[in-house]
This record gives sequence, structure tokens and C-alpha cells, in this order.
Amino acid sequence: MFHKIKLFLLLSFLFTVNGCFAAKDDDKYLSPVKTCLDNMIQFGRDSYGPVKSPIFVSILDVNSRTCPQNPLELEEKWRVIRRERRNPAGANLLEDQPLLNTMYAVSAITGDKKYAAEANSCIEYYLKNLVDKKGFIWWGWHRHYDVYEDKMTGHEANWHEVQANINVLWPQLWNINSQAVKNEIEATWQWQVFDKNKGEINRHDDGCRGCDFTLTAGNIIEGFAFMYTQTKDPNWLSRAKLVANYYWNLRDQNTNLIPERPNAGRDRFDGSTFLTNTTGPYCHAMLRTYLLTKEEMFKEQAITYLTAYNKYAFDAKTGKFWGALKMDGSYIPGPRVIGGYEESEPRGYLDLWEPYVLGYQYPIETAQSYAKAYELSKNPDMLIAAKRFAAWIEKTPTDTNETDVTWYNEYKKNFGSKGTYADKYGRTISFFIDMNVLTGEKEYLQTAKKFADEAIAKLYTNGFFKGHPAKPYYESVDGVGNLLYALVELDQALKGKIDGFDRDNW
Repeated sequence: MFHKIKLFLLLSFLFTVNGCFAAKDDDKYLSPVKTCLDNMIQFGRDSYGPVKSPIFVSILDVNSRTCPQNPLELEEKWRVIRRERRNPAGANLLEDQPLLNTMYAVSAITGDKKYAAEANSCIEYYLKNLVDKKGFIWWGWHRHYDVYEDKMTGHEANWHEVQANINVLWPQLWNINSQAVKNEIEATWQWQVFDKNKGEINRHDDGCRGCDFTLTAGNIIEGFAFMYTQTKDPNWLSRAKLVANYYWNLRDQNTNLIPERPNAGRDRFDGSTFLTNTTGPYCHAMLRTYLLTKEEMFKEQAITYLTAYNKYAFDAKTGKFWGALKMDGSYIPGPRVIGGYEESEPRGYLDLWEPYVLGYQYPIETAQSYAKAYELSKNPDMLIAAKRFAAWIEKTPTDTNETDVTWYNEYKKNFGSKGTYADKYGRTISFFIDMNVLTGEKEYLQTAKKFADEAIAKLYTNGFFKGHPAKPYYESVDGVGNLLYALVELDQALKGKIDGFDRDNW
């Protein structure tokens, strides 16, 4: 009897951490996700100001478990440039999409409906209460809701601007409030497709000519395609094709490269430069549009751009990819410049772990696009490119400083020396899971575990995931939701259940 008691006490000690029953090994990656979600539900809602609501705040101090009204600046000038993009003292439905997606996923695999119900209540409140007079949801890169002042606020004219680097949960939003989604997408056609004959778009909603970034166009195309699937109105499919063909018709006929912002011409570098905004967020949106519509043109255009980048941008000597290409296919060498708008041009090699949340570098997203393109097409060039990225990422530590000549060099020497953002960890984990599924090679799954273990070690604190190892905040703009989702993916992959799991989460 004495020995049984000793064994029980020993097992209790082994499975107990800080007074809490520790997760079993087979829940190593799922358990911290559930804990973080539970704490977000308890501490991360809008409990500030006179009006309380079920929406989630964008920044939460992981120590005090409160939303700071004036968050520390830290690395904000490199991460977002404009402070308001962090949604200080605020909330933003766009940047919560990965968090909400994780809540749906956890409910689906555990059977605990609480998480999905909490996600639904957040979305329902936004779509009912936080919309503008044009019909746009009050979300995106120029807007947020101030939870202290109970005001819809933002910066620089409060434009409606939604980019394709965040996957919008159109089906879930539609199920909760289809009219609000209709209003959003109809307003996009009315106010953001500037030229309704050519398909030229504006990232802002002023109805005038403006920046026609592919980064914005990807979201618009996918939104129109989703509207087509719900309404069966062929006009929406025609509109999706119109915008896609605007860029397709402007491609270089010899190289199949397109500029990131065609209407800028040569006044800005992005008017005549092919960048990974296209191979990453834009091509991914085009592939998702193909899945929605089954129209081959969307997949074919995406694969054409991806093929061109793999052909011209890969440097066999180093195993890296160049960050920017001229329309003739030649790469733009370093060093980068400091000062002026051109400092944003990624001259030389791509920087895998650069800090800026927008900008002109989407290396991990590009890797993910290649994996998705191979899955949908079985085009061998897509797998070759994906493997090239996998080899490069696997051997490049997250504290690597690619070049000393960048406008964010100070970040690299200080904050970046501690690791990278939750978003980067999450996307990397998801990419290597994709590679494992597509090739059957176990090494890819081990690499996914390596990045996951590093992310947990550096970011999991007091029951939350921080946005970056060098800051004390959960921060939605840092892509914590993508990391949470990736850890759930990894949990399912290790349990042999990945076949039934939606891996297209970004």
C-alpha cells in the first residue's frame, strides 16, 4: 500500500506544473492553445468604457491581463510604422480572423462548442454594430474600435482597406449575418473597383483612382468569388475575373511578371517591380478563388506567376530567393537604400524574418503558396520551389540578420535577436506540415515540431502567447491567431488526423 501511495505521488508530481495538471504528451501542442483561448475569453473581451461587448481587444498585457490604453512603443516603428495599425486601446475584426478560426477549429476537434459560440458572439456584435454608412465593416488597416472611448476610430481618413495577407472567414461571417457581408462586398465593388471596364482597383474606398496593389486585389477577387457562390449571380464571377484579368493583361509577355502596383508606373519602384506580395497573398487568394469557383483561369494565372518567380528569383549558389525582380526577369541586387520610399524595396535577397507586417516581403506566405499550388495542380515546378523554400527556412535561425543595410536594421540587432513574430512561427509550422502531407517525408514534420517548440518556449507566458519574444503583449497584429491555429494543425498531424483538418487557414 505504501508503494502505491509513493507511485501516485510521483505521478502527480510529474503531471503537475505550477499547481495545474499538466498536459499529457499527446496534448503538448493543443493544451497551451486551449489555455490561451480560455484566458482570451475571460480576460480579452471588451470590458472597458461604458459599453461592454463580446469583441476581443487587439493588445493584452500577459502579466496584468488587461488591455493597455497606451501600449509601450517597443518595436512598433518597424512592425507597423503607423501606431494606429496596432489598434491601441482597441479591437479589429480583421486581425481577429485567425484567432476566431482557431476557436472554430478547437470546437470542431474537441466537441466543446464553447469556443465556436464565443467566436460567433464576437462576429455577431461587429456585423450588427460596427459598420459604416457605405455598408463597410469597420475593420482593416486604417480602422479600429476604441474600447475605452466606445468609438469607431482610426487614422489617415479612416479608409476601408483590407489586404489579402489575412484570410477572411467569409462563410462564418455569412452564416451569422449574410446581409452585412452582402453590404461589405457590394460596397467594395461600388467604391474600390475604380474602373469597372478594366478592373482597376483602389486599396481605399474613396471611389477614385489610387494604389492598385495586388495585395488588396487578392482580397477583392476572393470576396467577389464568395459572393458568387452564395448568390449564384454570374455578375460576381465576372467581376472576380475582371479584376484578375486587369493584372493578367498587364503582365510582361516574355517573363509573365507583373508589377505590384501597375498604375504607379516608374514614379515608384513598385510600379515596375515584381514582388512577393504577388507570389504570397495574391496567388494564395487566386488559388482560394479557384477552389470557390472551380474556374481554371484563377489557378492557371496563379501558377504562371509562381512559375515565373521560381524561374527568375532563385539563386542556386546560395539557395535563396531574390526579393525583387525587374519585368525582364533580372533581379535587383543589394545593397538596400536607407531613406525615402525606396527603402521599402527588398533589394538583394528576401529576408525571411523581416518585421514589417505589410510592405513588400512575403517569403513564408510565398512558400505556402507553392505548397498549395502543388496540392491543387501537381505541377512539379511548384514542388521544386516549395522544397527550395523549405531547405532555406529550415537552415535559417529566426534571429538571422540577412543584411546590415535595411531601414529596420536596429530591430534586427535588438528585438530580432530574440526570435521572430508569432505569425512567422505559425506560418512556418503550417508550411512544414503541408510539406509533410504533400511528400510523406517525416523530416518536414520534425521541422514543424522544432519551430513549434521554439515558439512555445519563447512566446508562451502566463497562459497566453505573446506576439514577439521581446514584448509583454498578446497582440493580434503580430499574428498570434496564426500560431494558435498552426499548433492545432500540428496536434492533429501528430495524432494522424490531419486528413480531416482544414490546412488552408491563412
